[in-house]
Amino acid sequence: MTQFTTGFRGYDRAAVDEFVQRANDDIASDDPGRVSRAKADAQAVSFKVVLRGYNQQEVDHYLRRIAKGRPDDRP
Repeated sequence: MTQFTTGFRGYDRAAVDEFVQRANDDIASDDPGRVSRAKADAQAVSFKVVLRGYNQQEVDHYLRRIAKGRPDDRP
């Protein structure tokens, strides 16, 4: 699974982890509907900002890659 930096304030870690796992499973599937849903969800999702959460810029960058259907691409 993707590792994000944790900071003083950032996105809720549990919510991000759950979303990323589901999106990665959908992107890896052979079902075009699941792939399409994952891409759309990545563009629409929002996360609560909490103490000791994931770095927002890193998560946002990863969501943009999911939206393109390439979550494992390296920048």
